Amino acid sequence: MKLRDKISWLMGRVQRSLFPHLNQCLTTPLTEQEERLVSILEILQVERYVSKTNTRFRYPGRKLLDRQALARAFVAKAFYRHATTSDLRRALLSAVNLRRICGFVTVDDIPSDSTFSRAFSEFVAGSLGNQVHDALVEKYLSDELIG
Repeated sequence: MKLRDKISWLMGRVQRSLFPHLNQCLTTPLTEQEERLVSILEILQVERYVSKTNTRFRYPGRKLLDRQALARAFVAKAFYRHATTSDLRRALLSAVNLRRICGFVTVDDIPSDSTFSRAFSEFVAGSLGNQVHDALVEKYLSDELIG
């Protein structure tokens, strides 16, 4: 099966299994772009490559932020082609569905620009994109001869 066929099959599976449940949970139906983002997040499963919380700092004070939600927002920033982190944050503040897709339940859950920037820097330094890419290639193209 060619890569394009595999991706189409995966997208179809996500649309049949996930979208009806999402539309029941959300107050407004998903737009076509939001459905594409959900499909991409379902295929990438970026959450597997980051810890649930930031375990580097264990000081008393503010609760640790969910790195998985930040990783989904990292993908959303690239998907929507937001030039700056501030643009992403404004989109999360204004779009309820996008906020919920990324894993932020309320507006108060959305971190500051500086927190986003620190987390995104950690993802880049830790080669999150390369880890996800390598896992996808191994999972879906390990049987294929490329070249």
